[in-house]
Formats: sequence, C-alpha cells, structure tokens
Amino acid sequence: MTVQISVTVWTILCFLALMLILDRLLFRPLLSFMDERRSKVDGAREKKESALREREEELHRREEDQAAAEKRSAQELSAAVDAARKDNLRAAADKKADNVRRLEQQRQDLEQESQDIQRQSLPRMGELAAVFAQRLQAWQDRETDDAGDETAAPHAETAVNPAAEKSGAETI
Repeated sequence: MTVQISVTVWTILCFLALMLILDRLLFRPLLSFMDERRSKVDGAREKKESALREREEELHRREEDQAAAEKRSAQELSAAVDAARKDNLRAAADKKADNVRRLEQQRQDLEQESQDIQRQSLPRMGELAAVFAQRLQAWQDRETDDAGDETAAPHAETAVNPAAEKSGAETI
C-alpha cells in the first residue's frame, strides 16, 4: 500500500467541501431551529412562571379581600346585634314605662272608686250606725237575759229571744 498524494488531496478537498455544504445546508439551519425552539421553551417557561406568580398574587389578593369582607361582615353583624340589643332595651323600657303608667292609672281608678264608694255610703252611714247600735243593744240584752236565765234555769237547753225571732236566729 502506497499513499498517493493526489488521492489524499482530493479526499481532503471533498471532505472539506462536504463539511462546507453540510454546514450551510444542515448544521446552521438545525442550530437556528434548535435556538428558536430553546427560546420558545424559555419563553413558555417564563410565561408559566409569570402566570404562576400572577395566580399566587391573585390568590393572595382574594384571601386579603375575603379576610376584609369577613371583618366587615363581623362588624356589620356586631352593629346589627348592638342595634337589636338597643331596640330591645328601648322596647323593654317603653313597655316598663307603659306598665308603670297603667299601674298608676289603675291606682287612680281604684282611688276614685274608693272615693265614690265613700261618697255613696256617707249618707247611709248614719242609718248603718243606727242599725249597728240596735243590733249591739239587742245582743247585750240577750246576753243579760241569758245570764239571768242560767241562774233561774241552769239546765235549760235552748231559749228563744223575741228580738232574735225577728231576725230569724236562735240562741243556744
């Protein structure tokens, strides 16, 4: 085997031509395609990371809004409860004042009725006093008669008083 220089030079020239053709037609387009693809992938990653950050910010903002809404709701509920409590206290005070007013009115009505009864019974008071005095006198007479009867007839069971017969009562 002998080395032929002309074949070696032509082989080297063909190899360099092939490398130049492959570089122009295959490697540069392939590398540019790979760079574009890598830039698209990097852009998609950046968009994904940006979207994740935006989503996290949105979630954080919503959580803050929800916390603020819950706080406002709690304050509104507290205000409503306080207002209801004040209304209940006011209604209870009004009811108590109404009851006091009714009680005072009833007291005045009873006082008026008592005065009316006294005015109506005042003219009859003398008549009632006379009847009471007569009954008291009759009772005292009966007591003295009964005391006298016991000495006269100690074992008498019943005696009828003529004054008591008028009133329909018996004395034992």
